[in-house]
Amino acid sequence: MNTIQKFYLSFGLALSLHVTILVMFGISFSNEPDITKQKPLPEIIQASMLDDDKIMEEANRLKIKEEKKQLALKKQQQNLDNKRKKELQLLQDTKKKRLQEEKKAKELERIHKAQVLKEQQKLSVIRKEKALEAARLSKIKQQKAAEKKRLDDLHKAEKKRLNDLRIAKEKKQLAEKKRKQAEIAKRKAVAAEKAAAKAANIKAQAAAAKAKVEKDRQAIINSTIAIKRTVSSKWVRLKSFAKGLSCTIRVKLLPSGDVMDVTVVGEGSGDTIFDRSAENAVRKASPLPVPKDRAVFTRNFRVFTFEFKPE
Repeated sequence: MNTIQKFYLSFGLALSLHVTILVMFGISFSNEPDITKQKPLPEIIQASMLDDDKIMEEANRLKIKEEKKQLALKKQQQNLDNKRKKELQLLQDTKKKRLQEEKKAKELERIHKAQVLKEQQKLSVIRKEKALEAARLSKIKQQKAAEKKRLDDLHKAEKKRLNDLRIAKEKKQLAEKKRKQAEIAKRKAVAAEKAAAKAANIKAQAAAAKAKVEKDRQAIINSTIAIKRTVSSKWVRLKSFAKGLSCTIRVKLLPSGDVMDVTVVGEGSGDTIFDRSAENAVRKASPLPVPKDRAVFTRNFRVFTFEFKPE
């Protein structure tokens, strides 16, 4: 096999490989040099005129170019694989995220349904409670109406009772007023009678008191004169006594007139024997004649003084 045949064989293999890769991945190499559009024939024709060294050099250049192209294709394929892997990973992540979102949406829907059911149950309970409350309020309203009617009836009855009581009270007050007026008139008459009787009694008492005062005064005078006379009758006159002697004597008596004590008070007569004789005369005259009225005696003769002046 000569050099030209090797060249064509290499070129055919390279072309087949490129076509196969393009078919498998469907990739367009619009940016790469279009190998299929090249016209190798003129080059081959020109190469036939070259010597073997140039042919080998051209073959090596094409080989190197092919290797670079293969390397570029491999790198591009690797990039495509990486991109596909990334896209696949992104697709998986998206699917996973979508599943999570769907799961979350289902959970939210379940929660929403549960909340809706709970709200419906709550509303049902509220409606029942409202119905019960309405029934209770209706019953209360009926009870209030009945109570109002009962109170109105009671008010009317009470009003009538109070009116009857007022009338009865007015009648009673009128009768009581008449009774009191009659009683007042009676009391006035009795009071007038009592006042007249009291005035007469006061007048009589005043007259009696005046008479009593006069009687007591007279009794005092009489007893005083009698005491002086009695004491003088019991006195013994001595020749040695000078004429005109006198002394004041204080006497303490019992209600019976008995002498409890007798004393000459003041300066006396100046004659001791005369004073002693006067005291002895009082003692000898005991009991002295005193008033029978105890009050008069107590006021005037329980303890009293008198002047002893014998004539």
